[in-house]
Amino acid sequence: MSLQFANGQRWISMTEPDLGLGLITEAENRRITIQFPAAEEERTYAADNAPLSRVRFESGERIQLDEGPQLLVRDIEEHNQCLIYLAEDSEGTLHPVPEQLLSAQVQLHSARDRLLGGQLDDPRLYMLRARTLAFRNRARAAQSRGLLGARVDLIPHQFYIASQAAKRQHPRLLLADEVGLGKTIEAGLILHQLLLNERVGRVLILVPDSLIHQWLVEMRRRFNLAFSIFDEDRCADLDPSRSEDSSVFFDEEVEREREENPFETEQLVLASVDWLSADEKRQRQALEAGWDMLILDEAHHLHWQENGDCSDSYRFAEALCAQIPSVLLLTATPESAGVEGHFARLRLLDPARYATLEAFRDEQKAYEAISTLAEQLTSEPAAAAGNTELLDLLDDGLRQRFVDNPEQEMDAALEALLDRFGTGRSLFRNSRSAVGGFPVRELHEHPLPCPDTLVDAASNPLASMADASEDWPTLDPRVAWLEQFLLKRPDERALLICNSAETARTLEHFLRLRRGIASTVFHEDMSLFERDRAAAYFADHDSGAQLLVCSEIGSEGRNFQFAEHLVLFDLPLNPDLLEQRIGRLDRIGRQQNVRVHVPYFEGTAQARLLEWYRDAIGIFREPCTIGAPMVERYSEQLSAALADSAQMNALIEEARDYAAELYRELHSGRNRLLEYNSCRAGVADALVQTAAEEQHSEELADYLLQVADQFGLEHEDHSQQAIILRPGDHMLSEHFPHLSEEGLTGTFDRQRALSREDMAFLSWEHPLVRDAMELIVNGELGSASISTLSVKGLPAGSLLLEVFLNPVIPAPAALQLDRYLPGMSERLLMDGQGRQLGNKVSHDQLNTLCQTIKRKLIPPLMRQIREPLVSLLERAEGRSSDLQDDWRRQASEVYAQERQRERERLVALAARNPDVGEGELADFDAHTETGLAALNQLQLQMNALRLAIVS
Repeated sequence: MSLQFANGQRWISMTEPDLGLGLITEAENRRITIQFPAAEEERTYAADNAPLSRVRFESGERIQLDEGPQLLVRDIEEHNQCLIYLAEDSEGTLHPVPEQLLSAQVQLHSARDRLLGGQLDDPRLYMLRARTLAFRNRARAAQSRGLLGARVDLIPHQFYIASQAAKRQHPRLLLADEVGLGKTIEAGLILHQLLLNERVGRVLILVPDSLIHQWLVEMRRRFNLAFSIFDEDRCADLDPSRSEDSSVFFDEEVEREREENPFETEQLVLASVDWLSADEKRQRQALEAGWDMLILDEAHHLHWQENGDCSDSYRFAEALCAQIPSVLLLTATPESAGVEGHFARLRLLDPARYATLEAFRDEQKAYEAISTLAEQLTSEPAAAAGNTELLDLLDDGLRQRFVDNPEQEMDAALEALLDRFGTGRSLFRNSRSAVGGFPVRELHEHPLPCPDTLVDAASNPLASMADASEDWPTLDPRVAWLEQFLLKRPDERALLICNSAETARTLEHFLRLRRGIASTVFHEDMSLFERDRAAAYFADHDSGAQLLVCSEIGSEGRNFQFAEHLVLFDLPLNPDLLEQRIGRLDRIGRQQNVRVHVPYFEGTAQARLLEWYRDAIGIFREPCTIGAPMVERYSEQLSAALADSAQMNALIEEARDYAAELYRELHSGRNRLLEYNSCRAGVADALVQTAAEEQHSEELADYLLQVADQFGLEHEDHSQQAIILRPGDHMLSEHFPHLSEEGLTGTFDRQRALSREDMAFLSWEHPLVRDAMELIVNGELGSASISTLSVKGLPAGSLLLEVFLNPVIPAPAALQLDRYLPGMSERLLMDGQGRQLGNKVSHDQLNTLCQTIKRKLIPPLMRQIREPLVSLLERAEGRSSDLQDDWRRQASEVYAQERQRERERLVALAARNPDVGEGELADFDAHTETGLAALNQLQLQMNALRLAIVS
């Protein structure tokens, strides 16, 4: 039976009851729009499957208006499909009350109604609901909320940046860490946190063409975020206005209706910045689509000049940044981008703050002096205590404490400098040397003779061996060397990267079928599923492949740091591509050295290219951060030198000095103050420690099995800390959230999830777990139950009522007010006299005492005890009201104190740091007032009730 919707009706969301009472504002064309005033939200649903429940109060129930006291419903009339209540006030006067006047913060006692109506659940479902309440509320109040569910290592500097970004109302940041430190992960952590806390909804990610696949994989695999790739083909399919039959357009209104904006069809969009920058129509549509957040990768490729000569991509980015509240720009380090390029990125974030390049240069010079003081403070605190220039920058109290005890007060003095100076609030830039934890690179050269049949192919680094011979693997000494290399190391895995899919396919096929090597292949012509399967086979240390043969795509986005060896079957001409290859193993957290093997033909272009990378650029010693300027200066000379050893030697001599000069400039230009501010070690370590403590993996494993049993899911152990879930034949509902017909294999272990990409990482923030908890808490399942128990001291027929009160705050989730609540939930256990027994009998103890009642006995029993049960419920509601006042007071006090401390810090920052303006303080104060108002409307909702009858 379809639901009947009409404007003005009041409905509540069954999946999002925290939104409060909704008001239908539009009901036509099989779609309905409903506003939720309490949460300041709006939803649009398809009418035939809207997750809504009609709100109708019956005679004898009390209603709350937007203004005024509660009224008692005496009768109900209907007009134009809307309800009009005839309600009585405290003086007995009747008032007609249209349902539109009902308070949006109304509480519906569904558990109470179900208990009184005899709609009772199996006790096991009730126990599951009680447990879910505790776990769900704990997860929502976690300090690490939004950071726990990502398939990433707990790396301090990444968690620090994500945590700092989440503190901003609308983060607008430049992420400029050195290569290998995980800017993509940092952006993903920030995004995941904002999405989970409902602070953003519509997100646009723009990247170069070559990185589309990498970002799609990273967002899906690491953060469970399903982005949709938009290109011209997709937009054309979604845009009816492309019809060649112009006769269908009778007027502007018809044309406008047909020209739908394709970017409005998805919430999470991933697109090429190159494509959009070249298409004015798609630019306009993207700008008109309305976004909450923009992430722009490789932002240093956007060209800007002070004279106004800017690239199309920069102008498009500038237009987007001007209208999107939250912006993350991922870019090269400020040193490699140059001062002008660095300024160009910052002015995208705040054009008023960064108005002119000249003023920015002057400001940077002042920061260099502060940076020098900060470096002295950390390296020689005793000497710094006598530096009057430094002491003049400290407050009186801190200045004296630092002079008296420089070692002990060093951190406090550094904190003061970091807070009050520098561009740290707009920019995060960590260096590998400051972060540490990176492995050493080892180059292993394997010179081999070049067969005559392969000489021509070996003279061109980009040539395919197949051009020389169809059976080239039998002729190529590199293949024979590789076979012996692997046979001598049966327990060690090797990742091999070559320049083309054709080479990868042929080589892997030969090694596997003709030489018996346990291998698999990975290239761009495979489907995403096939690539995932190949990566998983390689990651399985016990029974997986020893060798993974990749085309160049293997150096984009995938993490193979568990492999013992990297084999470079050929070398690319671009040092950035070579750095990407090495970067598949050279990642933060790797425990062993990066062993790079290069088999090459002696006396050929392969040998000379290896010399160039080894001796001129030094890429096998340390990460290459000078690739772009080296290519720009030497690309033509390099092409000629690959054919002549004498030319190559001369070129290396010249280029080595230039490379050393570039590295010196990068090192001397480092902003130490910025590095300190990009990761404060103590704070970052505490964040990681908290995240580890809040993981609760063992509890999750046990809980998920309980959910599976009660919902009828099939489950089996896969291996240690891993499980397989599948839909069962007798499930409670036709579908279970995020569980496909094929099922799901997941692990609760973070480290295993990092190496097994075919397994889901099951955390309290995984969509399946999160939606399952919401389904239980917000639905009716398990909300009312009845049992008998035998206990000494209570006469037969006595009633005990167990109540779980769930805190509900009618406010946008973005405020994150759950963190300030005094508890996860409140439990009451009351007898017929209203005595509180919760401290004497725990929930678990009561579970062991209670026994199930035969279903056929329940209806007559409920009729018999209805009157004392109603009285007991009223007592529980009275106690709930008292507790509600306590929760409101305690939560408001904690919230106000924390906000006041943060405001004092902002005021101090505003006095010395131009990055903090009056607008940020005003936004902060408004945010505080909104939060306090919402906490004062907190309700303790009767979420689960169990009636126990003493037998």
